Amino acid sequence: MSDGLAASLEPVFARIRNQKVAAVNELIRWCDQNSWSLDVVALREMATMLVDDFGAAGIRLERTDLPELKLLDDTEAWRRQPTGPLLQWHHNPNARRRVLLMIHYDTVYPASAGPNRCVRSSMRMNPSGGEVDSPIDALIGPGTADAKGGIAVIKLATEAILSSGLVNDIGISIVLNPDEEIGTTASGETLRAMAGSYEQALVFEPTLPDGSLVANRKGSGNFVFVVRGRSAHAGRNPEQGRNAIVHLASLIPDLTQMHDPTAGVTVNVGRIVGGGPLNQVPDHAAVQLNIRVNDQAARHRAEHALADIARRFCRDEYQVTLQGEFHSPPKRVDGAIQRVQRAVERAAAFSGRTVRWADTGGACDGSKLADWGLPNVDTMGVAGGGLHSPDEFCDLDAIVPAAATVAAFLAGFAEDDSTGDPVGG
Repeated sequence: MSDGLAASLEPVFARIRNQKVAAVNELIRWCDQNSWSLDVVALREMATMLVDDFGAAGIRLERTDLPELKLLDDTEAWRRQPTGPLLQWHHNPNARRRVLLMIHYDTVYPASAGPNRCVRSSMRMNPSGGEVDSPIDALIGPGTADAKGGIAVIKLATEAILSSGLVNDIGISIVLNPDEEIGTTASGETLRAMAGSYEQALVFEPTLPDGSLVANRKGSGNFVFVVRGRSAHAGRNPEQGRNAIVHLASLIPDLTQMHDPTAGVTVNVGRIVGGGPLNQVPDHAAVQLNIRVNDQAARHRAEHALADIARRFCRDEYQVTLQGEFHSPPKRVDGAIQRVQRAVERAAAFSGRTVRWADTGGACDGSKLADWGLPNVDTMGVAGGGLHSPDEFCDLDAIVPAAATVAAFLAGFAEDDSTGDPVGG
């Protein structure tokens, strides 16, 4: 980035700083609106709120109804249900070079989980649980960091940079999907189809608790083993039954033996269901598990091991079936992703921010985009912690530096095009 661009960005950064209070108030309203992944009414209400609030940006809205969610239940069946719309805003969509800004607006919190209300509080906490020298201005509540804080960063950054005239020659799309927390099963094909239209992407998941951005991510898959035995009377003829729960219990040690972090595979046996009346030999039981893998080789080993377990335990008049898939592939940093990382580092430096990188076991849509050929950095949202818990929070003072970094990234992307330099070069 040139010295001239640095000077041109100063009014952009000033606008971002001046709009912080409005952005925080907007974020509080968004987080007070429930948007659980499985509550289609709440998702549609959230989408309407976002459409109204993003309207001031003055860029074209595209609201797309999605196919139904595809969810794996305890009976090895794929259950389907409706979801919210995919929201897209496009600036200069016919540009030769385009950037995608993306995050989800669903959360893991049902309305029944507790009050969907945020609390602003001063926190003296660091990622390891100890005290820091000065408290942070924290917003505690559902979705504050994951990922409505990321939506706030997108809006703050794009409104400022679009008004500057610095990005008139590039395309910028904002995409918000309603189903990331449950595997992106409804929006995935639409996202896959659009991935080839962009040169680079930023995804607005929260940073790690210490402020680091994520480099490599593990792949993630959800699976279910269903055991079918034979029912019988527990008193009169139990020997004629085939106890599905007992057989399932004998299978689980084989699953836990797959857990080998040194080989790049972690296994979490997360849920067991089965049985019925206590005077009946149970003829049905199921176990659900999540598997994380470091790379594609570990993924293939895990898939082979799961299939082998299902095959070996089909014996003694028991039927064992396996369903599931890796819904998020491993994300490994390659040359194309490194170029995005270097561009993010330079953009952050313009706003006085230092970028650190770390790996994580968490999955997100950035992994899918990379797998589809769209290089990205996927933790461009706010700093925070306590994700997926009642203590989820974001650091409100992180919103301005995050938005300034995004604005500088977009301006740098546009300048590279105008000078003929390679993006990130």
